[in-house]
Amino acid sequence: MLNYIKLINAFYDRLETNSLSTSAIALWHALVHVNNKAGWQREFTVAVSVLCVKTGLSERTITNARNDLKIKGFLDFKSRKGSKSAVYKLSDLSANIAHKVSDNEDLSEIDADNLSGNPSCNVSDNLSCNPSALIKQNKTKENKTEKEDDKELPINPFSFYEQNGFGVIGAYISQKISMWCDDLSDELVIEAMKLAVERGALNFSYVEKILQEWFVKGIDSSDQARASALAFKDQQSKQRSKPRQGNSADRKEQLPDWFRKQKSQFSSQTENEIDDLDFERQKAELQKELKKYKEVKPRVSEEERNAELDRLGIM
Repeated sequence: MLNYIKLINAFYDRLETNSLSTSAIALWHALVHVNNKAGWQREFTVAVSVLCVKTGLSERTITNARNDLKIKGFLDFKSRKGSKSAVYKLSDLSANIAHKVSDNEDLSEIDADNLSGNPSCNVSDNLSCNPSALIKQNKTKENKTEKEDDKELPINPFSFYEQNGFGVIGAYISQKISMWCDDLSDELVIEAMKLAVERGALNFSYVEKILQEWFVKGIDSSDQARASALAFKDQQSKQRSKPRQGNSADRKEQLPDWFRKQKSQFSSQTENEIDDLDFERQKAELQKELKKYKEVKPRVSEEERNAELDRLGIM
């Protein structure tokens, strides 16, 4: 694990003989900050967009600055295909300085021990004394290197966001993720993103609702978060399994009063309209019959006409 204070001091000691641009200095400090939050991992990943937020630099400037840092031995990085973030490895500058001071002393002590312990078998005779030792040692180193390479890189919220379908992370979302990491933890932010992935809600607004709920409940560990999510799932299952109360007949009887009143008024209005139609029809028939009567008997007397009208009920 790197020592933060010693690393900073060693960095500025190195600057006296290996000058850097202000952009490269800002980028180095941002990478140190990210690795410090990740727990000083041997290798770590971070999105370029996050580095843009932390340094205030453009993507192109960050690309140039990290190349400069790599050339001058301050760090190493490996780019990856697609939208995956680069893998960074910070150089332990403080260890390099310590090694330079003690290299001669350590080597002399080792040689003295070897010669005093077995004077007849010096460095040139090691292979003849134990020819399989060197082969065994090389194989051990190779196996150790392979295991270290096979280890899964530490996950951080920013890389998890981009690698699990949420999309390319922008400056605004990066800032919000950083704020939630400070308020809760990286672990809980990743846990909330996992729940969003499982539920098919690949947007940060859904993740933020989960984080808000955990913040209110005082949840501060992934175990508590998983227990809360499981309880919520059980509650939803119980609500779905409850039978729906009432049937269509009950709903029909429970119609509101305003609806029944409106329906009654509509029925009465319809009956009145039917009566009006009958009256108009009868009136039209009588007028038609009167017209016919006048055409058939044009010379009747006034008395006869009035009597006929009285008979028809028109007078």
